[in-house]
Amino acid sequence: MSDPFGRALRLDDGDLVLVGGRLQEVEGTANLTQALTLRVLTPFGSDPFNTGYGLNLKQVFTEPSGLRMVRELVKLNLVSTLGQDPRIREVRQVVFDDDPDRLAADPNAAAVVRAAHRRRAWTVQVELETVTDTPVTLQVNVEV
Repeated sequence: MSDPFGRALRLDDGDLVLVGGRLQEVEGTANLTQALTLRVLTPFGSDPFNTGYGLNLKQVFTEPSGLRMVRELVKLNLVSTLGQDPRIREVRQVVFDDDPDRLAADPNAAAVVRAAHRRRAWTVQVELETVTDTPVTLQVNVEV
């Protein structure tokens, strides 16, 4: 039976990975995680072959809004973008690094988080459920 999450060429910071002169592959949940990360890091509409691909943060830049609204727009667009992948059944939770419960668990993180938010940057953890009921956690850095 074939892997429902497929296989692709392994990427490391956007570059193909060569070992011994051969392209390396990634499969299974590692392939799914790589594909979802790539989808989120690609600006919406920037792929000329698939103009509906990527994370759309246009509203964040074009509409005046406070920090709370920016976070909600990022969350909404993350859910929409990740939900487009046919291997994802449900986006269960989106947690920003400045979430009060998360900060309570690591009080030393507060100063780092405050500095990052001055430039509107977050580390976001997304909990997903796949079509095979496999839970997947994706962690991405979002800067707007």
